[in-house]
Amino acid sequence: MVNETMRKSKQSAVMGQFAPAVTWTKAAAVLLATVISIPVFVVLTIIDVLFL
Repeated sequence: MVNETMRKSKQSAVMGQFAPAVTWTKAAAVLLATVISIPVFVVLTIIDVLFL
């Protein structure tokens, strides 16, 4: 017979309580988009200036 802890193998229980799933916030999404878009903009601008 399988107990309750063994059924929920993706989450770990602490004192019988399970933590809620991690969720992204809008602020984290904006920060991630900014961190990714700035270097891409710089690289594309350099390519445009050098080759076009």
